Amino acid sequence: MGHPEEVVVKSYDEIEAMLAEQVADRTGTPADDVDRTRRFDKLGLDSADAVRLVGELEDFVGRPLSASLPYNYPTIEQLARCLADGDA
Repeated sequence: MGHPEEVVVKSYDEIEAMLAEQVADRTGTPADDVDRTRRFDKLGLDSADAVRLVGELEDFVGRPLSASLPYNYPTIEQLARCLADGDA
């Protein structure tokens, strides 16, 4: 495992897949069936889930992230693009 300060470059596809897995784990839906274009709240995630999701993302990408990301980028597709582009 890397050091906490080590930033790990992840592709859009890697981030999208990770987010779909996290949503699937929280909702009991198979990851392949998670709609990447639906809002997180419409997928069944509440605000506590969103905070936990950001924590998982921080570990995944190796850098601190804003807790508001799921609100500013409310779909898997949008959030994955933002992170892959380095906008967060």
